[in-house]
Amino acid sequence: MNRRTEIKQHLLPYFLERLRQTGILRPSDPDKLVDSLRVHYFAPGQRIEQPTPCLFFLVHGLLKEYYRSKWRIHASSFVQLLAPDDLWIYDQHAYDFRTRALLPCWLLELPLYQLHYITHCPGTLKLWLEQLDMCYRSNHCLSSFLQEQSDKNERIQIFLEEYGPYVDYLSNHEIAHYAGLDHRQVEALRNRGVLYQPFNDGNILF
Repeated sequence: MNRRTEIKQHLLPYFLERLRQTGILRPSDPDKLVDSLRVHYFAPGQRIEQPTPCLFFLVHGLLKEYYRSKWRIHASSFVQLLAPDDLWIYDQHAYDFRTRALLPCWLLELPLYQLHYITHCPGTLKLWLEQLDMCYRSNHCLSSFLQEQSDKNERIQIFLEEYGPYVDYLSNHEIAHYAGLDHRQVEALRNRGVLYQPFNDGNILF
């Protein structure tokens, strides 16, 4: 058994448990599903380059989706963070933003043409994918939702409920632009963010 296979076997229980949590109690063809899964490691700062759409599961680490344009005064604009247990269809050509690792990341990938190993029922698979997509896209709208809130304390609270453990990975500009806050309010957000920090970093040891 090579090192990649060992790592996949280590990550596999997390993936199967996540499938159960999302309604797939038992894959239709578990052996072929396991064989089809690919393991990826991304170092901090490394961008994900995946030319074809696929199903991604983040087991460990932290990813940031962001816009970047040389024509902007502030070139980086935060879209959303992807944290452990996130499961989504990754299609880099469907959006203008980029995706890169903020922490060491371990991901499992399944090509779309092998999704039938999860379930052979087309209706069940379609509904499952729609639910995943709705969950994934919902945070793409969070910035607009926050800026519609007239109470800026409410904006801070909602932002922290979503990203409280990760505020140290975002710049003041990113937070201010995302949530419609000024510098003083961003500092207040950071001070309150201490309460959201996890007691451990959830490291996966290999």
